[in-house]
Amino acid sequence: MAKSRAEIDKEIMYRKIMPSAARSGGAVTSADPGSTAAAAAPSSEIPSPFSAPGRKTAGLQLPESQDMILVNLMEDLVLSRLDATLMRFNCCKCNKCKKDIAAIALNKLTPKYAVISRGDEVKKTETENQYGTEVTGALVQAIMLVKKEPRH
Repeated sequence: MAKSRAEIDKEIMYRKIMPSAARSGGAVTSADPGSTAAAAAPSSEIPSPFSAPGRKTAGLQLPESQDMILVNLMEDLVLSRLDATLMRFNCCKCNKCKKDIAAIALNKLTPKYAVISRGDEVKKTETENQYGTEVTGALVQAIMLVKKEPRH
């Protein structure tokens, strides 16, 4: 089915405002406003840290070396300690509250990015030993905020 002129204009404006969306394949790739070209096939996207249940690390695969990944070590530490910290408090444990708590805690913490190989646990253990109490404190503060005013 052909798209209306208004739909095509919206897509063109979206591509101008969000050029990265056009590169990722989410929008029509033709610049011709009268074109009814189909959307490009989506490229390999990095999954959301909270969408994959069996997620091992929050990482970005580097194109030049697939065995090295870019990781926010604080994010991994927050996500690994989230459930254990939630068990200590009488608060909601739904996914929405967990995401809110993790986001608030991560916003309070300084990110610690590192490029590590896939099986390297040494850097993660060093980060846990160095920043474990700081992460737990940020999680407790975030839990109290969400417990006081949940968004559901």
